[in-house]
Amino acid sequence: MLKSKARGRIAGRAAAAGVVSAGLLLGLGALGAHADSKTVTYSCAPGTGGTAVAHDFTVTLSANTSAVTGTQYTATLNIQPLTTSAFPAPVAIASGASIELQPSVSASALPAGMTAGVSTPSPTGAALTASVTAQGSMPPLPTATLTITPAAQATSVVLTAKDFKISMVAPAGTGTTTTTTPTLLYTCTVATTGANTAPAVATIPVTSPSASASASASASPSASASASPSPRNTRTVYETVFASPTPPKTRKTRSSQVENTPGGGAATGGGGDAGPDARLFVLTGTALMLAAGAGGLVLRTRRRPVRQ
Repeated sequence: MLKSKARGRIAGRAAAAGVVSAGLLLGLGALGAHADSKTVTYSCAPGTGGTAVAHDFTVTLSANTSAVTGTQYTATLNIQPLTTSAFPAPVAIASGASIELQPSVSASALPAGMTAGVSTPSPTGAALTASVTAQGSMPPLPTATLTITPAAQATSVVLTAKDFKISMVAPAGTGTTTTTTPTLLYTCTVATTGANTAPAVATIPVTSPSASASASASASPSASASASPSPRNTRTVYETVFASPTPPKTRKTRSSQVENTPGGGAATGGGGDAGPDARLFVLTGTALMLAAGAGGLVLRTRRRPVRQ
């Protein structure tokens, strides 16, 4: 029983660790995703009036893998109706007209309190080569290109594709609609009920501009370029410097002598002041030798026998 309980606890802990690891991996993957493509259900109301109808769209939101604070970067948004979900034209669209998309994309920056500016583009597709009858299939929608500018100190920007409007730009001279007054066809908002109500989201990491570039640009120029003059001819002068002032010459000698004998004995010329003169030692030694010789002669004379 004890072994089975211990094994059960170990298995439970391993399972919990696996769940936590999987959650971290999935969370990091979602945080680092810079593109998102999913099916989203929108409730679209005709511009001519009427009841809103739910339609499914494939929404693809993509951006650069990274951005720099204070610098614009681009993101693209493509919205297309699913073929399995009928999306009819509320009015007839003449040949030569074009479709205009007005998307709404929000940008939130991290950490909290940071901002990111995002543009609101209104791309217009190419002119249609064939007319579309009322309740016929809507033509393809153009792809929108957005520009986002992260604020300073932002670390990431989260883009969310929200509502959008579809308009028709008819060629000039066809009825009352001209290129300056597009006709609203649909206003679509993300559905609040259903399986596909989560909008497309893209997260872009943000970095700060390099400080070395600004430092090198503002650095002062080298002083050696302006400080060093042009080379000139030079003249070298040699001068002898004495440790002490030279004493004046006297009548006894023509050469300059030092007033005080430096310490150091005979090695520095100070024999006279270092002690007794050497001549005294020589005379003393000579006297001793003479005394010894005289003493030897006296002793020899005393030892010589007296002849009778």
